[in-house]
Amino acid sequence: MSAGVELVARSDRVFEMVAPESLGTRERLMDPWWRKARIAARLIHKREEGKEWSARDRRLAKMLAADPGVTNRLLDQAWWSLRARKKYGAGLMGWFN
Repeated sequence: MSAGVELVARSDRVFEMVAPESLGTRERLMDPWWRKARIAARLIHKREEGKEWSARDRRLAKMLAADPGVTNRLLDQAWWSLRARKKYGAGLMGWFN
């Protein structure tokens, strides 16, 4: 998880990301669904590289797969964004590095 964002468990075992009040401008401007999609894209990339997922990775993947905000379209955009960043460099995508 990104610094400053925590997972909060509710009584029905559903997790959601809650941002503390003290986040900087960058963290407040980034859409939480986009952040989650980027995390999911990194997990997919890790699996496609042949690396094993840790127990934490499996928990995150399960949580993100059940999240209604992480749509296939958003995940696809995050995946291609990750690939573009690796191919052309971090400056390509602006300050959301």
